[in-house]
Amino acid sequence: MAETPGDPLLTGLAAGRDEAYAALFARDGPALFRVAFALLRSRPDAEDAVQETFVGLAQTRAALTDVDNLRAYLFTALRHAAAKIAARRRSENRAPLAECGTVAAPQPRSLDTESAARLERALAMLPTIYREAITLKIDGGLTFREIAAVLGVSPNTAASRYRYALAELRDALRGYTDE
Repeated sequence: MAETPGDPLLTGLAAGRDEAYAALFARDGPALFRVAFALLRSRPDAEDAVQETFVGLAQTRAALTDVDNLRAYLFTALRHAAAKIAARRRSENRAPLAECGTVAAPQPRSLDTESAARLERALAMLPTIYREAITLKIDGGLTFREIAAVLGVSPNTAASRYRYALAELRDALRGYTDE
Protein backbone atom coordinates (compact mmCIF):
# COMPACT_ATOMS: atom_id res chain seq x y z
CA MET A 1 0.00 0.00 0.00
CA ALA A 2 2.46 2.65 -1.12
CA GLU A 3 1.24 6.19 -0.84
CA THR A 4 1.35 8.38 -3.90
CA PRO A 5 3.30 11.64 -3.79
CA GLY A 6 0.03 13.57 -3.76
CA ASP A 7 -1.46 11.43 -0.97
CA PRO A 8 -3.55 13.77 1.19
CA LEU A 9 -2.61 11.93 4.41
CA LEU A 10 1.10 12.18 3.70
CA THR A 11 0.71 15.81 2.63
CA GLY A 12 -1.25 16.56 5.82
CA LEU A 13 1.39 14.90 7.99
CA ALA A 14 4.19 16.82 6.30
CA ALA A 15 2.22 20.04 6.86
CA GLY A 16 1.73 19.17 10.55
CA ARG A 17 -2.06 18.97 10.39
CA ASP A 18 -3.54 17.50 13.57
CA GLU A 19 -6.34 15.75 11.68
CA ALA A 20 -3.79 13.89 9.53
CA TYR A 21 -2.01 12.58 12.64
CA ALA A 22 -5.37 11.60 14.15
CA ALA A 23 -6.35 9.76 10.96
CA LEU A 24 -3.00 7.98 10.83
CA PHE A 25 -3.29 6.97 14.48
CA ALA A 26 -6.84 5.71 13.93
CA ARG A 27 -5.68 3.71 10.91
CA ASP A 28 -2.39 2.28 12.18
CA GLY A 29 -2.27 2.86 15.94
CA PRO A 30 -3.78 -0.49 16.99
CA ALA A 31 -1.47 -2.46 14.67
CA LEU A 32 1.55 -0.48 15.85
CA PHE A 33 0.64 -1.25 19.46
CA ARG A 34 0.20 -4.98 18.79
CA VAL A 35 3.58 -5.16 17.08
CA ALA A 36 5.27 -3.13 19.84
CA PHE A 37 3.69 -5.35 22.48
CA ALA A 38 4.87 -8.49 20.70
CA LEU A 39 8.40 -7.09 20.53
CA LEU A 40 8.58 -5.66 24.05
CA ARG A 41 6.23 -7.94 26.02
CA SER A 42 5.11 -4.99 28.15
CA ARG A 43 2.01 -2.84 27.76
CA PRO A 44 3.62 0.37 29.14
CA ASP A 45 6.72 -0.11 27.00
CA ALA A 46 4.58 -0.79 23.91
CA GLU A 47 2.58 2.38 24.57
CA ASP A 48 5.84 4.32 24.95
CA ALA A 49 7.16 2.90 21.66
CA VAL A 50 4.03 3.96 19.78
CA GLN A 51 4.16 7.40 21.38
CA GLU A 52 7.84 7.78 20.48
CA THR A 53 7.01 6.75 16.92
CA PHE A 54 4.38 9.49 16.56
CA VAL A 55 6.51 12.10 18.31
CA GLY A 56 9.37 11.27 15.95
CA LEU A 57 6.99 11.48 13.01
CA ALA A 58 5.93 14.96 14.08
CA GLN A 59 9.53 16.06 14.68
CA THR A 60 10.73 14.90 11.27
CA ARG A 61 7.62 15.84 9.32
CA ALA A 62 9.58 17.83 6.73
CA ALA A 63 11.30 14.61 5.62
CA LEU A 64 7.93 12.94 5.00
CA THR A 65 7.76 14.40 1.52
CA ASP A 66 10.46 11.85 0.54
CA VAL A 67 8.61 8.83 1.99
CA ASP A 68 7.45 6.27 -0.57
CA ASN A 69 5.61 3.91 1.79
CA LEU A 70 4.20 5.48 4.94
CA ARG A 71 3.30 2.16 6.62
CA ALA A 72 6.80 0.77 6.11
CA TYR A 73 8.25 4.05 7.38
CA LEU A 74 6.01 3.93 10.48
CA PHE A 75 6.83 0.33 11.35
CA THR A 76 10.54 0.97 10.80
CA ALA A 77 10.34 3.89 13.22
CA LEU A 78 8.42 1.69 15.67
CA ARG A 79 11.06 -1.03 15.42
CA HIS A 80 13.77 1.53 16.24
CA ALA A 81 11.75 2.94 19.14
CA ALA A 82 11.16 -0.58 20.51
CA ALA A 83 14.88 -1.37 20.25
CA LYS A 84 15.75 1.79 22.19
CA ILE A 85 13.23 0.93 24.89
CA ALA A 86 14.46 -2.66 25.12
CA ALA A 87 18.07 -1.44 25.43
CA ARG A 88 17.04 1.01 28.13
CA ARG A 89 15.18 -1.77 29.95
CA ARG A 90 18.27 -4.02 29.77
CA SER A 91 20.54 -1.25 31.06
CA GLU A 92 18.13 -0.63 33.94
CA ASN A 93 18.12 -4.40 34.50
CA ARG A 94 14.35 -4.68 34.67
CA ALA A 95 12.22 -7.48 33.28
CA PRO A 96 9.22 -6.78 31.08
CA LEU A 97 6.00 -6.84 33.06
CA ALA A 98 4.54 -9.63 30.94
CA GLU A 99 7.26 -11.99 32.17
CA CYS A 100 6.24 -11.21 35.73
CA GLY A 101 2.72 -12.38 34.95
CA THR A 102 1.07 -9.02 35.62
CA VAL A 103 0.04 -8.04 32.09
CA ALA A 104 -1.87 -10.17 29.63
CA ALA A 105 -1.22 -9.85 25.93
CA PRO A 106 -3.92 -8.08 23.94
CA GLN A 107 -6.06 -10.75 22.32
CA PRO A 108 -7.26 -9.84 18.81
CA ARG A 109 -8.98 -13.21 18.47
CA SER A 110 -10.78 -15.21 21.11
CA LEU A 111 -8.65 -18.08 22.39
CA ASP A 112 -9.13 -19.95 25.61
CA THR A 113 -6.68 -18.79 28.27
CA GLU A 114 -4.56 -21.94 28.16
CA SER A 115 -4.19 -21.86 24.36
CA ALA A 116 -3.36 -18.16 24.43
CA ALA A 117 -0.68 -18.74 27.07
CA ARG A 118 0.83 -21.60 25.03
CA LEU A 119 0.89 -19.44 21.92
CA GLU A 120 2.51 -16.55 23.81
CA ARG A 121 5.21 -18.87 25.17
CA ALA A 122 5.84 -20.32 21.70
CA LEU A 123 6.09 -16.81 20.20
CA ALA A 124 8.50 -15.74 22.94
CA MET A 125 10.75 -18.72 22.11
CA LEU A 126 11.09 -17.73 18.44
CA PRO A 127 14.34 -16.10 17.36
CA THR A 128 13.93 -12.34 17.11
CA ILE A 129 14.19 -12.28 13.30
CA TYR A 130 11.29 -14.73 13.01
CA ARG A 131 9.20 -13.07 15.74
CA GLU A 132 9.58 -9.70 14.00
CA ALA A 133 8.49 -11.11 10.64
CA ILE A 134 5.44 -12.90 12.02
CA THR A 135 4.45 -9.95 14.19
CA LEU A 136 4.72 -7.45 11.35
CA LYS A 137 2.70 -9.73 9.05
CA ILE A 138 -0.05 -10.81 11.46
CA ASP A 139 -0.29 -7.98 13.98
CA GLY A 140 0.88 -5.19 11.70
CA GLY A 141 -0.92 -6.39 8.57
CA LEU A 142 2.09 -5.50 6.41
CA THR A 143 2.85 -7.02 3.03
CA PHE A 144 6.12 -8.90 2.53
CA ARG A 145 7.40 -5.92 0.54
CA GLU A 146 6.62 -3.62 3.51
CA ILE A 147 8.14 -6.09 5.99
CA ALA A 148 11.26 -6.20 3.81
CA ALA A 149 11.50 -2.40 3.92
CA VAL A 150 11.09 -2.38 7.71
CA LEU A 151 13.67 -5.11 8.30
CA GLY A 152 16.09 -4.04 5.57
CA VAL A 153 15.95 -7.39 3.76
CA SER A 154 14.54 -8.60 0.44
CA PRO A 155 10.84 -9.49 0.14
CA ASN A 156 11.86 -13.13 -0.39
CA THR A 157 13.83 -13.11 2.85
CA ALA A 158 10.88 -11.54 4.68
CA ALA A 159 8.57 -14.25 3.31
CA SER A 160 11.06 -16.97 4.25
CA ARG A 161 11.38 -15.69 7.81
CA TYR A 162 7.59 -15.65 8.10
CA ARG A 163 7.35 -19.19 6.74
CA TYR A 164 10.09 -20.44 9.10
CA ALA A 165 8.35 -18.74 12.03
CA LEU A 166 5.09 -20.50 11.22
CA ALA A 167 6.89 -23.84 10.95
CA GLU A 168 8.57 -23.34 14.33
CA LEU A 169 5.25 -22.34 15.91
CA ARG A 170 3.58 -25.43 14.43
CA ASP A 171 6.35 -27.62 15.86
CA ALA A 172 6.17 -25.93 19.27
CA LEU A 173 2.39 -26.29 19.45
CA ARG A 174 2.11 -29.74 17.82
CA GLY A 175 1.83 -31.65 21.11
CA TYR A 176 -0.98 -29.40 22.27
CA THR A 177 -3.06 -29.45 19.10
CA ASP A 178 -2.98 -33.25 18.72
CA GLU A 179 -4.93 -33.73 21.97
